[in-house]
Amino acid sequence: MDRQRWLFENMLLMPRYEVWVKRSISVARVAGTTAIEGEGIGTEAVSDLMRGGAVARSDADAVRANSNAIAAYEFIDYLSEQSDIPLSELVIRELNRQFMRGGPELLTPGVYRKGQNSVGNFTPPNQGDVPALMRDFAEWPCADDDVHPVLRAGIAHLHLVSVHPFWDGNGRTSRGMMTLILQRSPFGFRNLLSVESWFADRRDAYIDAIERAQGRSFSETYDMTGWLEFFVEALAAAAQSLMDELTDWHRWMQEVQGSLRQAGLNDRQADGLAYAARAGRITRPEYIEITGVSPITATRDLARLVEAGFLEVQGRTRGRAYLFKRRV
Repeated sequence: MDRQRWLFENMLLMPRYEVWVKRSISVARVAGTTAIEGEGIGTEAVSDLMRGGAVARSDADAVRANSNAIAAYEFIDYLSEQSDIPLSELVIRELNRQFMRGGPELLTPGVYRKGQNSVGNFTPPNQGDVPALMRDFAEWPCADDDVHPVLRAGIAHLHLVSVHPFWDGNGRTSRGMMTLILQRSPFGFRNLLSVESWFADRRDAYIDAIERAQGRSFSETYDMTGWLEFFVEALAAAAQSLMDELTDWHRWMQEVQGSLRQAGLNDRQADGLAYAARAGRITRPEYIEITGVSPITATRDLARLVEAGFLEVQGRTRGRAYLFKRRV
């Protein structure tokens, strides 16, 4: 991980492209963490929600869960840059409230459970022990000790989901806390990692690694070795995937500028096409935001990219999107 961090910090990534990458990573995080809980709606629908668009789905609970996750990860990114705000119990409780707001009142988002619960074959601690366990836990992420930041994030994830302090949303809260601890550390990768999506793609193995470490009932002395090996593998794989993708994209952007000029297109249109390549599609409002042009110019540019065979139109009028069709 130390070598990957050094390589990443020395990669050249233009600021505007980093913003685009960050947007797609934000989508992947939200889609991943909700999919693990069986409330996934797909990256395209999450992207629509992030733009403030409507999502045509009958499952209102899943849409709410993803809307909540968007707000929760915005809160996490904000806290990541506020080193003067300690990672306290209040932060953990607010994370849970963000993830679970709007649900049944009986679930009391952000409030510690007032009863016993169970997760599969695992029994969390008695509700009476939760406040003291959470007080002790909240002091640990900021402790001045020799624990590697990556291991600290992995331990925090497992311990929080094992204490299971809330009636619901413990998994999402634990993954959010994991991401927050990483982003506060030198291993934040400029907030461009989505370990959540890696977990979602390997959901069974992820859950199995947690359950093996937990055993049948809560214990403050459980063996985390297997879980931490899995967690470090996940983080290393997510980091390597990010670096491979950015390297490939940077190489392609250098090639595309020259090729598009030969095709009679300008740098503004190249930026729009680069975003479409990254996200898989682009809408007219996104093109306007990225390039700063007027709606009329955006419509003309997108039509030119369609005519040149780089984009393909999907949908009509307000719901229209332009799908990335081919590399240059």
